[in-house]
Parts: sequence; structure tokens; C-alpha cells
Amino acid sequence: MSATMRNGYLFLLALCQTGVAGAAEWTWSGFGTLGYAQSNQPYKYQRFIDDEGTFMRDSILGAQLDLKLNPQWGATVQARLAPAEDHDQAWEASLAWAFVSWRPQDDWLIRAGKLRLPLMLNTENRDVGATYEFARLPIEVYSIAPTTDVVGLSISKTWLLGSYDWTVEAYTGNMPIYWRYYEREIGTQRSGPGSMFVELDVRSSGLVLTARDIDNVFRIGIHEVVAKRVGESTHADIPFRSLGPGFGYYDLNNARRIDQMIVPVQTLGASVLLPGDVRLTGEYAHIKVDSSSEGLSRWGGYLAVSKQFGEWTPYFYYAKMKSPDNVLEHYKKINRNRVPSLPPPYNSTRINQSQILAADILSPYDQWTGAIGTSYRLTPTSVLKAEWSHTDSGVVSSFIDAPRGSDSANRHINVFSLSYSFTF
Repeated sequence: MSATMRNGYLFLLALCQTGVAGAAEWTWSGFGTLGYAQSNQPYKYQRFIDDEGTFMRDSILGAQLDLKLNPQWGATVQARLAPAEDHDQAWEASLAWAFVSWRPQDDWLIRAGKLRLPLMLNTENRDVGATYEFARLPIEVYSIAPTTDVVGLSISKTWLLGSYDWTVEAYTGNMPIYWRYYEREIGTQRSGPGSMFVELDVRSSGLVLTARDIDNVFRIGIHEVVAKRVGESTHADIPFRSLGPGFGYYDLNNARRIDQMIVPVQTLGASVLLPGDVRLTGEYAHIKVDSSSEGLSRWGGYLAVSKQFGEWTPYFYYAKMKSPDNVLEHYKKINRNRVPSLPPPYNSTRINQSQILAADILSPYDQWTGAIGTSYRLTPTSVLKAEWSHTDSGVVSSFIDAPRGSDSANRHINVFSLSYSFTF
């Protein structure tokens, strides 16, 4: 049992004891998605998707308990079963939410515990597939923030201005996470290709403003993430070491080290109902990373159009994610760098393999996705979804586990997705 789950059970036990002592109101609910995805390529995309098909990319099961002690005090616990964050073939039970809430007044809300952050429009409800029409939220935007959860404190204030409810929320908290790299040749945690999961201790703080009425929602946020590797420092850069006239190698072993990374994140989103019941949704996010993983610096955005026809809601979206041009050029230099055959003590084969490893650690992104799909509401609480998407990579995409001896440039991936989502 993980520490998070263990602490959650203790938290729930304390709530039960409190609820027995008072006149508490309990509400149970649940949600889930059974999702299948298959691509036209033999290599993995987004960790799980290939031409053999998978249920791991989109399937999830969860349950939530809401406890209302009185009009001011309450608590929420949400548990889920989903693919593990630190393993590509395992499932993991965890607590997504576990917090106490206090309303000193109707327009103030204070929450303490494990929280889902108000980042993008669907971040807080991303696990509940029945609450949005997409078969899969655009990864070009929804993957940008290092973490969407913290154990900490959130304070929000709501007021009515015209027809809109306005909410400003400030939050801060910590969260241990695993960040995944895919290494095409040699690995830092194995002798050959495969996934590497780096454990990070992340502190995230932010301020978010949201305005919504019955048909429209707008959100803007500024966030700061401080990330530290657990048990060791982080490579600050990948220096070039000359071995002779016109050749050398990028040296990970003797790089400058830093104790932490400070990562600013900006988010922006809107969903607007246009004439003719056409919905236009767009979101944008930007992140900057100063370390050997500078390729994680990137922007991502998408624009989606949907329209409801009875129980059917067809949609189309275009999404793009891109690291800065100078980072992409740096990646190309490292990825293509090779040394000639050298006498001992140099091992030319090992050096050349290390160049591919260094390029993978840079982790840049350059891709776009176009998707067309539809949802069909079976009931108000259950929905079927089908989607076809096409992804093109440019210089590189770290969402693609490129086969050994190649890279992820100029890849063309078609993905068919079918899912059933429900709440109860």
C-alpha cells in the first residue's frame, strides 16, 4: 500500500469518527471509462498505443465520497484505479482527492489536503470522461504541467458580476511525481532501450481566475513549479567536450548540477457557445525549463469545434505542441553527433550511444494532431465516444517511443479510439 493510500485511509477513518459523532450527510458516487485505442504503427505512442491495440491508455475506474458535516464544513475522498505513473505495464490504486473544505461565508472556500489543480478547463474532471465530449483530451495541452495534483492548501473567492460567476483561486502544495523518459539505446536505469522514470519532489503554487455563465467559461492562470530530483541533483546542461579538430561529444557525466528547477507555467482557456448551438473551445499553455531537459520548455494549444444534434455531439480539433527553435536545433546537433573510431581508453561505440541518450534526456516536442470524433449520450450519465486522430511529428516528439536505431522525426500516426464512460 502506498503512503498516499495509507494516509487517505487514516483520513477517511477520522472523517467516519467525526461523522458518527455528528449529523453528517454522506454522498457516494462513482465513475469510469473503458477505453480502447489502436494506431497504425508498431511503436508506442503516448506510452501505450500501438498497432496491437490497448485498453491501458484511457481506461480508469473511480469512486468518491462526499461528507457534509454542516453548512460550513465538509470533506471529499476520491480513489481511482488507473495505469501506474512509474511503470508501463502496471495498474495502481491511488487517492486523487482527499481534502477537508470550510466555507466561512458562502462566497469563500478553503480546502486543505490532496487537491486537483485548476489548470486547464477539464483538469479537475479529467478522470471523469462522461463530463466532456472528447474521446481523449488533447495531450498537446493537457500534458504540459509537471503535476496536476498537490497536497496543500487552496483558497477561493466567488462573486457575481453581470451574468457571470467569477472565481479567483490561490493554491500551494507539494507532490511527489514520476517523470517518464524513453531511452532508445543505452539507459540510465538499464543496459538497453526502455522507459526511465525519474522521481521528483514538486512544489506548485498558482493564481487562477475563472468566469462562467450557463453557456460559457473563461480561465487564465499563472503558476510556478519548483522541482527537485529525489536523492540527487539535476543536470543543468549537456556540455560539449572536444576530442580533436572538428569532433567531440556531449558529456552528461561531467555536466554542471543544480539542486532544483524553477518552472513557470501560464495557462489560458475559453469555451464559448456560438449562434446555431456551435461550441468553440480553445486552450493554450506555456512552460519554461532551464536544465538539461530544456526540451520540456514548450507551448501547446488547440482549437475545437463541436455541435450537439440530439444525443450526438460530433467534434473536430486541431492541436499543436512545440519546443523553442533553438532547443530543436540543439537536439538535432546532439542526436546526429558521432565520433570516429578512437584508440583506448575511449570507447567510440559507447560514446556514440551516449549521444542518443543525451538527446533523449533533452526531451523536446514538435508535433500536431488533427482529430474528428463524436460522442453519443446513452443516458444523462453515460456516453459512447469514437474518434480518429492523425498526428505528425516534426523534428522530434518525446511522446513517441522511437524504435532502436531511429528517431521520432517525421512520424505519421493514425489512432482510432472507442470508449464508454459513465458516472453513478
